[in-house]
Amino acid sequence: MTIEQTIEKQMQAYDNRDIDSMMSVFSEDITIIDFLNNKILINGINECRKMYVDLFKKSPNLRAEIINTITFDNKVIVQEYIHGRNGSEDKMEQVVIFEVNNKKINRINIIKELA
Repeated sequence: MTIEQTIEKQMQAYDNRDIDSMMSVFSEDITIIDFLNNKILINGINECRKMYVDLFKKSPNLRAEIINTITFDNKVIVQEYIHGRNGSEDKMEQVVIFEVNNKKINRINIIKELA
């Protein structure tokens, strides 16, 4: 599986709120970081699973709309709109930098639109 295919599988699982498929593309030591504050939001697969289970429960209409994608080395940079997060009808723009090693996502940096 290429890194692009890994990210595509993650995106499809996200849109389908398929937690098992989603977790299958993450490494055990997945780290999710708020890029602007350099703050660790999620540390490890168990925290990651819990966060997505909670998000999927609160977001029945959750989906990502991809605006642009750039692949560079072992990173895929995705500019996207998120729709339906936590029941909101507003769309939120963000940039996500996925780092892939050994066909698993092991780091995600999230850059959210400033309010």
